[in-house]
Amino acid sequence: MHGPRPHRWRPGGRRLALPAALLLVPLFPVAAAPTARAAPDPTSYVNTFVGTEDGGPDFGHGGGAGENFPGAVAPFGMMQWSPDTVRNAGGGYKYEDDRLRGFSMTHISGPGCTGAQDFPVIPLSGTVGRSPATHGDDYVRTFKHANEQASPGYYAVTDDTGVKTELTASTRGGVGRFTFPSGRPGTLLLNVTGSIHGVDDAEATVNGNTVEGWAKTGGFCGASSRYYVYFHATFDRPVKAFGTWKDDSVEPGDAVARGASPDRVPQDAKPSGRLNNTPTGKPVRNQRAFTGGVNVKGPGSGVYLQFDPGKPVQMRAGLSYVSVAGARANLRAEIGGRGFDQVRASAASAWRSRLGQVSVTGGPEDRLRTFYTALYHALLQPYVFDDVDGTYTGFDYRTHKVRPGHHQYATFSGWDIYRSEAQLISFLTPDVGSDIAQSMYDDAHQIGNVWDRWSHQNTVTGVMVGDPYHSIVASAYAFGARDFDAKGALAAMVDGANRVGAKSGYTERPGNAQYLARGYVPGDTSTTLEYGLADFGIAQLAGRLGDTATADTFMGRAQNWQNVFNPAKGWIQPRLADGSFLTPFDPADSSHYVEGNGAQYSWMAYQNVGGLFDLIGGPDAAAKRLDTFFTELNAGPHKPYAYLGNEPSLQTPWLYAWSATPYKTQDVVNRARNELYKPTPGGLVGNDDLGTMSAWYVWASIGMYPVIPGRAELVVNGPAFDRVEITRSSGQRFTVNAPGASTSPYIQKLRVNGADSSRLWLPEAFATGGGRLDYTMGTQPNTALGTGDGDRPPSYGQGAHAFISAADPGIAAVEPGGTVTTTLRVQALGKGGDVSWTARPPAGVTATPSSGSLTVPDHGQAEQRVTLSVAADAPTDILSVPFDVSGAGRSAVSLNVAHRGTIEWYQNNAGISSDGTAGAADFDGGGWSYSAQALAAAGAKPGAALTWNGFTFTWPSRRPGQFDNVQAAGQTIDLPQPPQGTRLAFLGAGGNGDSPSSVTITYTDGTTQKSGLSFSDWALGADAYPPRYGNQTVLKTPYRNSADGGTQKINVYVFAAAPITLAAGKQVRSLTLNAPASGGTLHVFAWSFA
Repeated sequence: MHGPRPHRWRPGGRRLALPAALLLVPLFPVAAAPTARAAPDPTSYVNTFVGTEDGGPDFGHGGGAGENFPGAVAPFGMMQWSPDTVRNAGGGYKYEDDRLRGFSMTHISGPGCTGAQDFPVIPLSGTVGRSPATHGDDYVRTFKHANEQASPGYYAVTDDTGVKTELTASTRGGVGRFTFPSGRPGTLLLNVTGSIHGVDDAEATVNGNTVEGWAKTGGFCGASSRYYVYFHATFDRPVKAFGTWKDDSVEPGDAVARGASPDRVPQDAKPSGRLNNTPTGKPVRNQRAFTGGVNVKGPGSGVYLQFDPGKPVQMRAGLSYVSVAGARANLRAEIGGRGFDQVRASAASAWRSRLGQVSVTGGPEDRLRTFYTALYHALLQPYVFDDVDGTYTGFDYRTHKVRPGHHQYATFSGWDIYRSEAQLISFLTPDVGSDIAQSMYDDAHQIGNVWDRWSHQNTVTGVMVGDPYHSIVASAYAFGARDFDAKGALAAMVDGANRVGAKSGYTERPGNAQYLARGYVPGDTSTTLEYGLADFGIAQLAGRLGDTATADTFMGRAQNWQNVFNPAKGWIQPRLADGSFLTPFDPADSSHYVEGNGAQYSWMAYQNVGGLFDLIGGPDAAAKRLDTFFTELNAGPHKPYAYLGNEPSLQTPWLYAWSATPYKTQDVVNRARNELYKPTPGGLVGNDDLGTMSAWYVWASIGMYPVIPGRAELVVNGPAFDRVEITRSSGQRFTVNAPGASTSPYIQKLRVNGADSSRLWLPEAFATGGGRLDYTMGTQPNTALGTGDGDRPPSYGQGAHAFISAADPGIAAVEPGGTVTTTLRVQALGKGGDVSWTARPPAGVTATPSSGSLTVPDHGQAEQRVTLSVAADAPTDILSVPFDVSGAGRSAVSLNVAHRGTIEWYQNNAGISSDGTAGAADFDGGGWSYSAQALAAAGAKPGAALTWNGFTFTWPSRRPGQFDNVQAAGQTIDLPQPPQGTRLAFLGAGGNGDSPSSVTITYTDGTTQKSGLSFSDWALGADAYPPRYGNQTVLKTPYRNSADGGTQKINVYVFAAAPITLAAGKQVRSLTLNAPASGGTLHVFAWSFA
């Protein structure tokens, strides 16, 4: 890669002899000596530009970059003053772009969606001409990376007009220093309506040499929730002129600007059922794939100030989420009259102290830079949210006050950080971890013990799935961060986890009625697994607090992953409401998963890895599957391999320790450290997600990982450095001594606190009490180390089932009068024994045999073939045949009774439900479905004829909750009677996004024709765009049904695809519905020839 010459480094890698405060981060690495000792100032190794450029492929989950921001911020700082480019990015800054639209004061570090970017400041040489609102392009500044510098707490750039901007920050404030070319006035624009998602209302007032104001904004990831943010700024140079703008007018001399502005990022993307749970019920518009330009033109307001260009202008600014007075007090307390260089030095000192908690020795220079940059990113967020007097605005929009000596924290990327970063913060800084746990509890308690999944500022967004805050709070306590109201938090956690439906306008656990009744969320494996991990966290916290009854209850729920393990296939996979498993199942299919697929989610029983491996077939079988899994390290969501650029796969490299092959962990982690992380702008292959991926690298590099959320055991791998010394904020010290580790990744021998250890994992007492690890490292693996029966890390199987069962196939098509054979398989999770079973077929179906008993060996399986016969006069229907198995609950087979050659024979998805019926259908993989009543009102009753452009379609003649459409998966539909016609049309829609695909038409003479078959998303991104691909709307309903039995007022559609012209003189024999290669799922309700 070619790039600008590094600012800090001379050719050959020698460091300049400059004071530490003046050292600037290199934009790109240069040649370095093989190993190096960490400098006394770890900030010298931080490259704040890491993660701002695409470093990997875009798999549709936020792009292939870290989405970090490079600007000035203190550790856990509220003020994040950073540049924003015209090209959109989650952190506001896209390294590939050379256009700046401002320097805003609030940012999110590494999100897959956009948010914040409040109060952008734009410096320019000259005066204001046309309105910056309607002619924003006039005020975009171009720049070159060669004229850009940054280090922790500092950012600087000189744009192409010669204006130099320097930024530095305290916790709640910052100082900007602007140097203008001579000969023209220096002007600062403060766009009070410039937030990335616009503002509902905002105001700024000029008074002498001060400007202050506020904005009401929000919209993170498309959520409808809103927060208020305030600022107060002073200038050290006389203001020569000032004015305001609003929309297309500029008013010199006006002191007050007020107005609103629209969202600046196009809402041109899919609504995902798993994301659509905002407080108002409005669907979240997933912007994770949008990387186009930010709209810099449109309605908006702001103020401008002119200065004499002779001397630099210092702008001292304070932020608050409470009031303008709070921002003023924050500025006075933290910055006061100090100048830029003093504040910068303080910021550098704060970072030096934080980063200095971890001292590493040995390893290449690039590795040191990658490590300290990752540690830096892991200590950015969550951030302090209270003012200097302890006041903060809560989730109830009332003001509250923290205990003296403590802080309120905000912006929790719960679904992400519970896997790595939350543990790292509690490990290094238990004081911060305690305050984060207290903050989460306070947020939830203020709105009735309702816990969010992804909170921005003091608002609920409901983004992602699961109930992750419970794991975070439990992990904090496990790592010794215990200075919070743990008993109060536990009570609130139990309340939230047991609740069905909404409270305070928000549903904490969608599908919880089904989860509590069945032990799983039908069709939603991801959510089931997430709830199980959250329940495990509750159980662990309850156990530590002595509440054994709660601990026992939630430990039983923590084993619910077993309810979605199919013993017939050996995989965790989607299960339907009647107990049948989705058939067919492809581990690479991502349709029923969140940002991953079946292969990636099938490891997610971290609370009981031993139990999972037992079901897979034992440690050897699990190790072989892991070997295949790590064929690729960052394969994305459409291959059955690891996806280490995203969260669901993060713990998987350490699972080898449970298979008695921990040396393979050492290999995979070393490969991942070297291949997926670099100290360059493109150094991350996926979203950093508020430090999640960076924390992964920190843990991997110090040689240990907290695999089990809610616990503090650490599974060991080879460290990346010869020596690591860690000091917790609470005083405990850790030493990792591993001579040669920088070049020898395999552990030959381990001593823990001076004693030889064959176990490559550390107990919780080590993580909380401190200690010493001494490694002997080598270039070849020691395949005997860690292989003893007592060497495996703990598995927490309390409450596990004795047996599980499944019928295979779980779904089968059968004609009236026909038979189908299924195999009932029962598996023991430990000790075996005799089990009895009974088939309970509905009328019109007989089972042979209908009951019996099986002897299941220890850790083994037993099976019984059962023939199911359907009456000759059976109508087209979906019939469930349950099997009651003693000690294993209920399994089932879903029989699709239909005639070959009809669309009913191939229907494989239930997309229509009756109003008020929970969990009956799942059109988009997120639990959402069409309403049968709303469709009937629109003219689509079961069996009804629908006409469109000369085609007549037959609407599915199915009951609500039954299979009613064909989800394209490459299946071939044979047409026994060649239809007549010269054109072919399809009726359907895309689920969970647009679904561009094709159909392969096979004629009776053996020739084929491949034509486009694409459907727009069934909700059109919440009416964000018109139908695509030539689709035309045939049906429209004003609401859809949720998995909980509720409704959501959003238009959903059924479309007719553009007709296909058939080959002249030929007859069609079959249709092959090809699965979309990207986007959502493609669903066909009917086809017609004309």
